[in-house]
Amino acid sequence: MRNRFLKQAGFSVALGMVMAQGAMAQAPDKVQSPDWTGVWRLKGSPAVMDREDGRSFVAGTRDHPPYNAEWEKRYTRDLVRGEHQGDANFPDPIVDTHTVFCAAGMPHLMGTPFDYEFVVTPAKTWIVADKETRHIYTDGRKFLPDDERWPTLLGTSIGHWENQTLVVETVSMRSDVWADTTPVMFSDKMRITERIRRMDANTLENQMTIADPVAFTKPWTFTKHYTLMKKGTWVSEPEKCGGPEDRNPIVNGRVISVMPGVK
Repeated sequence: MRNRFLKQAGFSVALGMVMAQGAMAQAPDKVQSPDWTGVWRLKGSPAVMDREDGRSFVAGTRDHPPYNAEWEKRYTRDLVRGEHQGDANFPDPIVDTHTVFCAAGMPHLMGTPFDYEFVVTPAKTWIVADKETRHIYTDGRKFLPDDERWPTLLGTSIGHWENQTLVVETVSMRSDVWADTTPVMFSDKMRITERIRRMDANTLENQMTIADPVAFTKPWTFTKHYTLMKKGTWVSEPEKCGGPEDRNPIVNGRVISVMPGVK
């Protein structure tokens, strides 16, 4: 009798575990996905990540990440080099990586002047801006082991929902990508946490925290906002880079802005 009871109890526990695992597997399908459709644009200036009123391509414009002494010295040096990109008379200029790669990468992608579209489903969210698409998995998967991942421009993103807030962790990003129009960069140990939510009918908020145990003395936190454009707005066409059809061609080492209709 006792053995029979124990067997029944063991079966009940096993059945409960199977049911719990099944419930976990089905959890993404039960998420009530928010409606973030439409065309969105960054609020404020895309010049720097940690403020919305930065001035693009103006000498002295910079971020204020919590760099340690070594990385602050490097950033201060590269700021001057970046301000002289295209200057044939400057001995050691550097070119912004958005121009080099024809892509923003992360975290720069979340602070560009390009139009944004958010495609939200229970198991996955896509963020599309210009030619780049982020894939944020919310199906319960885990990151692969370190030795099975390698750095990419956008990294690897896994998220989960806390009510109507999408919480995202991103790892495995390249360490040679500028975060904005200044040469603010990070080590390959960087990790980004985002909390993306709709504040009101016309505003999305992204609270971003970057942790970097190699370059920082503490995590770096800032907030980006995105404004919903008028219904029927056409999303901007992806730019072409590096050739004669480039809307902003590089002439004699300088980026030239060409307005529509001008030849």
